[in-house]
Amino acid sequence: MSALVLVLLAACGAVRTQIITAVNEDKQIVPPETPTEESMRVLQQLEARLERLERLEREREVGGKPQVAFSASLVDIEQWTHRGPFETEITLEFKKVTTNVGNAYDPSTGVFTAPVKGVYYVRFTGCVGNSGSLNAALMNNGVNMFAIFDTRGTHGCSSNGMPLVLEEGARLWITLWSGQSIFDQSRLSTFSGFLLYPL
Repeated sequence: MSALVLVLLAACGAVRTQIITAVNEDKQIVPPETPTEESMRVLQQLEARLERLERLEREREVGGKPQVAFSASLVDIEQWTHRGPFETEITLEFKKVTTNVGNAYDPSTGVFTAPVKGVYYVRFTGCVGNSGSLNAALMNNGVNMFAIFDTRGTHGCSSNGMPLVLEEGARLWITLWSGQSIFDQSRLSTFSGFLLYPL
């Protein structure tokens, strides 16, 4: 336990002792007076600080950072499955979740929501579907961060990734642009990411 935690424990005890007991001039304990609003406020602040420090101490014991990682494939069946082309852009929903530590990825929407501010590494791999071309982008709250583009024909695959500073609550998803297609068989077209460190 850190020295700061010990100091706060002692301070909480001292304030609580002042509230609960009093000693008269003959060194006898007298019934406590009603605690003042100020002493109760100070006690509550000290207890809140102690709780925060204990939580930080526990987090430090398990590596010092929140645990966040996800990976998912586009489809959850092993049959060759094509998506697109579509007349408008769509958000791809990666349905076969392999890893979802922290439960920040939602397969029903295809959206990853950053649970804490930090630096994340995010990667997307896609294979060209039956349109013969694939153009898709990683979106961060609607802003195109990076893309893959492949016109080699059906079944050609491309990948891209980068570290990103994300605010808590930032939302990431993959957009497939209109007229494009993608295919998968439960492990080729993937969306994944993990927290490198919190900020």
